[in-house]
Amino acid sequence: MSEFVIEMKGISKSFSGVKALNNVDLNIKPGEIHALLGENGAGKSTMMNVLTGQLIMDDGQIFMDGESVKISSPKDAFEKNIVLVPQELNLIQDVSIAENIFLGNERQKNKLVNWENTEKEAIKLLKLLNVEIDVKQKVKKLSAAYQQLVSIARALAYSPRVLILDEPTSVLTNREAKTLFASMQRLKKQGTSMVFITHHLDEVLSEADRMTIMRDGQFVKVAEVKNMTKDDIINSMAGRTVKKTVRVKRKISDEVFFEAQNLNRTGEFEDVSFKIYKGEILGVAGLVGAGRSEIFKTVFGITSKEPDGKTFVDGKKVEIRNPLDAIKLGMGYVSEERRHDGITPGMSIMENMMLPSYDQIKEKGLINFKKADEITDDYIQKFKIKTPNREVLIKNLSGGNQQKVIVARWMAKGIKMLIMDEPTRGIDVNAKGEIHQLVRELADHGVAVVVISSEMEEVLALADRIMVVHKGKIRGYIEDVDTTTEEDVLKLAFQ
Repeated sequence: MSEFVIEMKGISKSFSGVKALNNVDLNIKPGEIHALLGENGAGKSTMMNVLTGQLIMDDGQIFMDGESVKISSPKDAFEKNIVLVPQELNLIQDVSIAENIFLGNERQKNKLVNWENTEKEAIKLLKLLNVEIDVKQKVKKLSAAYQQLVSIARALAYSPRVLILDEPTSVLTNREAKTLFASMQRLKKQGTSMVFITHHLDEVLSEADRMTIMRDGQFVKVAEVKNMTKDDIINSMAGRTVKKTVRVKRKISDEVFFEAQNLNRTGEFEDVSFKIYKGEILGVAGLVGAGRSEIFKTVFGITSKEPDGKTFVDGKKVEIRNPLDAIKLGMGYVSEERRHDGITPGMSIMENMMLPSYDQIKEKGLINFKKADEITDDYIQKFKIKTPNREVLIKNLSGGNQQKVIVARWMAKGIKMLIMDEPTRGIDVNAKGEIHQLVRELADHGVAVVVISSEMEEVLALADRIMVVHKGKIRGYIEDVDTTTEEDVLKLAFQ
């Protein structure tokens, strides 16, 4: 009997001649939580896509319980009880929670779906995650955090022997994350093996048993978690000492770029008024579900405000009815859901980057694609975007590199205010530092930047001023961020 439930040996995979995986090994023991770590673009997701049959490896072997197995489709993986919970939400929004949990894995009676049993089983699975909600309601009514928990419940419906969790806590509150970790420990005791992909290294140190570290598509090391420190992990991932984001004291203009007065949206937020100054980084803090994203979706015209609310740009009253209005006024928006709202997956890096800027590079009514290529190449180099060329489809980039393309999109447009919702979700520590540097560069050039983040450490490191939101209301502001702690922000949130 093998020591490992899964052994991946010498796995290699190339895309358009570029090696995404180069002779990588990964071994998973029964009933262990195994962290798979590396910077964005290290090959973690590609490795898991090979294990779950979504990609076919070019070379290598996979063994299960010591026997060679062929996994050439997701169906093969499901039949072997290998299940992936992806980082990006992939639920069907217009059907119920129960239907999503058992989609493709239906509970049947006499060859028909047994809805009563389906709903009962869905309730049981969600209770394992300490979630009690109406399983008959449509998924689109749920927050991103609850949708993530539904995705995990769907994976549990397959009774997995190997459960792959790709950034499972990226949209969860600390409380929800603790509940998830308790569930993971219960599964571990029952013998379930878990591959845990995360950029939150504190979670690795507290929850995982062993780790495998990858870099640039290659195996770096496997180690017991107890033998590694956070700095050890970071340096192994990067192949060098990584500088942590250090707070920078900045001088802010007293010129207001954007002002909101008495914004309301029933059921989401009420009586919201604030100002954003030119060159300021405004941090927006609060718990998941506090109404932070909802406020700024309305500011950008994604959702509509109630008629009594007013908005001003450069002191002039404006009506922002849709995102096109906001863009014309000099605003940009980086969504918290890259896959659904931020990128056009079937388009190239160049097309995604230049979409809002084509009107600026027209000559005699035609787009100057040579100019578009030059601008794109300039930002690829400036932002250190890992790609063989500008024609690569954006969906083939890592999350961190996709985020860099989105930020470059708005810099190329020459916007005056950028709203960034969870700008470093699912991004490794090195790419996170690079995104933070880009944010500061934008602000230093006079752009007003709004950073909505659930990571208090990020808000405290970046913000010149912090706006605290709780239950759809602004609870106050923190002006002296230098002397502020996470506890200070939370106290203000619950006042």
